[in-house]
Amino acid sequence: MLLYLELIFKIIHTVCFLIGCFFNLFLCYVAIFHSPFIIKTYSVIVLNVALTNLGGLVCDFLLQQRMIPSGFNLFYISYGPCVKAGPELCFDIYGIMLHFYSHSLWLLFLAFAYRYYVMHRNEPSRWSLQLTIFLVYIPSFIMMTALLLDHADPSIVRKMLKSRLPEYKLSGLVITGSVDSTQFAAMFAIIHMTVLSTPITIGIWILRRIIIQKLTYKGVDLTRKTKNLHAQLLKALTLQATIPVFYLLGVIFYFIGQFGMWSHPIIEFSIFTSFLIVPILTPVSSLIYVSPYKRFVLKKGEWKRFEI
Repeated sequence: MLLYLELIFKIIHTVCFLIGCFFNLFLCYVAIFHSPFIIKTYSVIVLNVALTNLGGLVCDFLLQQRMIPSGFNLFYISYGPCVKAGPELCFDIYGIMLHFYSHSLWLLFLAFAYRYYVMHRNEPSRWSLQLTIFLVYIPSFIMMTALLLDHADPSIVRKMLKSRLPEYKLSGLVITGSVDSTQFAAMFAIIHMTVLSTPITIGIWILRRIIIQKLTYKGVDLTRKTKNLHAQLLKALTLQATIPVFYLLGVIFYFIGQFGMWSHPIIEFSIFTSFLIVPILTPVSSLIYVSPYKRFVLKKGEWKRFEI
């Protein structure tokens, strides 16, 4: 049974890696070379999201990691190419991967905040937007740095996992983890990835609601062209508002495993697998709903006859 789960797990991660890389690389190309002047500033966010997604996808493919939460201990079993280099590198890649995932969530929030901002004030400069992106990157960078400096002895981690779950067959597996999740690095990562994801997601939906109310208010001072552009971008953001749900799904799986509500390898495999939907849906939403990008895609694929 476990062998089949591992095989399915590897196939899912590999397929998602290939699909996600294709869409994000394509979006990078479109955003750089085919963004009209009116969305040049917004394309900065689009490009940053795509690059962040690519970083997360590469790390996930190298790791293909299974998480086993157990009280104050966190254990990770890696099945990806990083196992050939040893547990230390796998744990480093894990820290880098988490920081990409958390930063992508912050960028989704920033995308909504940007649309709200430009409805009340003039378009910010690209420099000021890049500075804002850097500021929201700081928490993710701190988390990554802390994890990179928090290496636990793999042999100790293996012994602890064996003592807690003696029924697990660990022979030949590359195991890493945190022996005490109350330490700063592990606790910061847990809070950042689980606790903060909920208010960020709620904030995204609140901003979406406010923007919709603003767009539908008849007295709003927007030109028809500008209002149509906002409506097109809002369609993309509406789909993107559902994307954090997949982060929350991974968080739910984590808490189910952590508090022993259902301890099973399926739950352990599902924690990080849930995150993989995010870097696929995000670029697709932009390519479908951002009108200039959609026109380019239809033109390149000669699908214009299907355009509504």
